[in-house]
Amino acid sequence: MKIKALIIIVIFLPSFAFSQVEFTIGGSLGGGSFSGNSSSVGGFTSNFYIETNIPLFAEVYPRVGFFFTKDFNAILPNTYKPYYPYLMGFSLKGVTYQFFDNKIFLEEGVGLLALNDRTFSDTNIWDYGVIFSLSAGYDLRNFNLKGFKVGLGADYGITFFNTLPQFSSINVFVHYTI
Repeated sequence: MKIKALIIIVIFLPSFAFSQVEFTIGGSLGGGSFSGNSSSVGGFTSNFYIETNIPLFAEVYPRVGFFFTKDFNAILPNTYKPYYPYLMGFSLKGVTYQFFDNKIFLEEGVGLLALNDRTFSDTNIWDYGVIFSLSAGYDLRNFNLKGFKVGLGADYGITFFNTLPQFSSINVFVHYTI
């Protein structure tokens, strides 16, 4: 009888202990500038990320993201070049929120960044650094734990080795808490 009780506890306790775990998926689109061993290039930016509500520290939540920025000329009609420079990379940030009322919030993030520098056709170098973000938004959830948040944000990433790629962007974002 004790073995059955132990098996039930081992199987069902994790689901009760972590039953309030939420995931937030989100994305952003915007514009900005980026550079490697080159002058700055204007480009469009996109970002996709996943966040969880399990805190790293007090009120600081982990967010894993994928970042991509490419020269604006790649999406303009009637432009053709053999190569359009771009950067792509991954980040692991700690994100915190301050709510000014039940709808308007400020979000700050800082973390580690890995960027793939593709600013020249013969350049394919991974570089590592830090990323900073600041966003303001509007929470559409109406006291519900699941739903959407929207807003405006800014990101800045800088690396410290090799070709020193960096980027800055202004974007609009959408988060959905599952």
